[in-house]
Amino acid sequence: MTTHSHEDNIVEATNRVEAFSDGVYAVLLTLLILDLRVPVVAIMNSREFVAALMHVWPTFVAFTFSFFTIAIFWVNHHHFFHNIERTDWKLLWYNNVHLFFIALIPFATAFIGKYYTSVVPVALYAIVLMFGGLSMMLMIRYVLFHSNLLYSGFSESKKKSEFKRGMIGVYLYVVAAAAAFVQVYIAIAILVATPILFVVPGLLSGEERK
Repeated sequence: MTTHSHEDNIVEATNRVEAFSDGVYAVLLTLLILDLRVPVVAIMNSREFVAALMHVWPTFVAFTFSFFTIAIFWVNHHHFFHNIERTDWKLLWYNNVHLFFIALIPFATAFIGKYYTSVVPVALYAIVLMFGGLSMMLMIRYVLFHSNLLYSGFSESKKKSEFKRGMIGVYLYVVAAAAAFVQVYIAIAILVATPILFVVPGLLSGEERK
C-alpha cells in the first residue's frame, strides 16, 4: 500500500486556484445585473419613465451594493493569495467553500432588492455575507496558523492582528442578521456601514493591505 504525506499534496504555485476564483467572482458580478430589468412603460412620456424607474430603484441599489461588496471580497482574496507561495488540497477546499457562499450573493441580492423592508430577506442577506466572510476567515486562519504555505517574513503578532481585523466584519454581519428581527433599518444601516468601515480608512490613508 502506498501512503502519501501532506507534502505530496502541495503545489508550488497558486496560479490555477487564483484563475479559477477570479473566474467565479467575474461570473457572479455579471449575474448581479440580470435582475435589473428595463421597466415596461405604457405611455411614453417623461413622467411615466420617471415613475417606472422609481419602481426599480431598490433593485438598482441592491445591485450596486452587492457589486461593490463582492468586489471587496475579491480584492481581499487577491491580496491574501499574493502572500501565499504554494497551495495544498485543504486550501483548495477552503477556497471552494468560500466561493460557494459568495455564489449565493446574487440570489440574496435579488431577494432583498424585491423585499427590502421585510425581515427574512434582510436577515438572509446578512447571513449570506456572514458566511462569505466567515468562510474566507477560516481559509485565512488555516493558511496563517496551520500550514506552511505563506512566504516567509510574517510575524505571529502580524498574523493575529490581520485575523482579528478580518473577523470584525463577520461579527458585524451576525449583528446585522440579528438586528433584522428587531428593526430592519438598523440591519440595513449595519450592512451599509460594514464595507465602508473596511474600505474608506485605507483609501483615505493611502494604505495598501499587504
